[in-house]
Amino acid sequence: MSGMTAMKQTLLACAMATLFVAASASGQTAKVNAEDIKQGQAGLLQSQGMDIGSTSNKGSSNVNAKGIRQSQDGLLNSQKMTVGTSNGGKTNVNASNINQSQTGLLQSQEMSIGNANKGGQSNVKVSNVTQGQVGLLNRQKMAIGDADKGKSDVRNAGPIMQGQAGLLNNQEMNLGSVSGNGSTKVRTGTVMQGQAGLLNSQTMNVGGSSGGGKTDVTAGAILQGQAGLLQRQNMDIGSASGNGSSSNVKLGAAVQGQAGLLNNQDMKIGTASGGGKSKVVMGAAVQGQAGLLNNQQMEVGNASNGGRSNVAVGTVVQGQAGLLQNQTAKIGNAQGGTSKVAVGAVIQGQGGLLNNQEVNIGNTKGGSTTVVTGAVVQGQGGMLNSQKVNIGNN
Repeated sequence: MSGMTAMKQTLLACAMATLFVAASASGQTAKVNAEDIKQGQAGLLQSQGMDIGSTSNKGSSNVNAKGIRQSQDGLLNSQKMTVGTSNGGKTNVNASNINQSQTGLLQSQEMSIGNANKGGQSNVKVSNVTQGQVGLLNRQKMAIGDADKGKSDVRNAGPIMQGQAGLLNNQEMNLGSVSGNGSTKVRTGTVMQGQAGLLNSQTMNVGGSSGGGKTDVTAGAILQGQAGLLQRQNMDIGSASGNGSSSNVKLGAAVQGQAGLLNNQDMKIGTASGGGKSKVVMGAAVQGQAGLLNNQQMEVGNASNGGRSNVAVGTVVQGQAGLLQNQTAKIGNAQGGTSKVAVGAVIQGQGGLLNNQEVNIGNTKGGSTTVVTGAVVQGQGGMLNSQKVNIGNN
């Protein structure tokens, strides 16, 4: 009896799946209302996937979901969560309390929310999005509101958090990135990305556009932090490259911090190249680093190869403490492009031994730049240090 029951359930599931595929292909709409969606797995050589409210071809999806949780423990694991992704269809998703977690060895973790591809349209409202991973040789990726030849509209009421701890980790977050004539509009509160361990790489891209894409991003505060050894950290906000590409970003504050040994830290805001246009308005840009043999660089409103950059920033602060360090700030520089930058104040400080510190503002090489700034303050304390300021050079 139990065997017959199982067979009937299997046949019923297959029939439902067939009807769902047929509905997607014929352009019909799937409606889902769900609460407390949980998926858990523990063991060896695992693969785990969750797909909510995705569409393809001419299908459409309308999803309301609360409490989406996906967890995995073990070795050689792969975990993927997709919410409101559209590949040629239309999707409308309203979801809250989204959590993805993974612990173990040799892991891959991916979360995709409100992405649109192949001419698809995605409209997503989310709150409280969290992604966490602990272990060795990990890879973690979060993509929200990205578009590739599609249209994406994402609104986030609560914080977006991504965290990773361990060894030989790679962490990536893309928020409102566009390529290939796509367009995206993202509204979010606080975005946080954190990583701790050894030999880590961390990347964050907010409102970047390329290949003719257009992006419009408004965010409260963007925070990126990393602690450990032999690390690389990159934050890119409102960059535009390629003819027809445009990026429009409004941001409260961007904060990037790093502590440890042999670290490299890079922050780029409103970079435009290859005919792209970038417009960024933000309250403050803060970059801090402490440790040994560190390299730190901040670029605000730079343009090259026909690009146009228009950036307004309240305060730019860059600080570094330690030994054998290099620190550079580049604001409103142009090489074959046009740059317009307004900054309330630029503050750069460094303390330690055998350090190098440099500030470049409004310098041109085959381009044009207009820079308005309030106070420029550069301070350095320690021994055998080098410090330089370049303003308005051609």
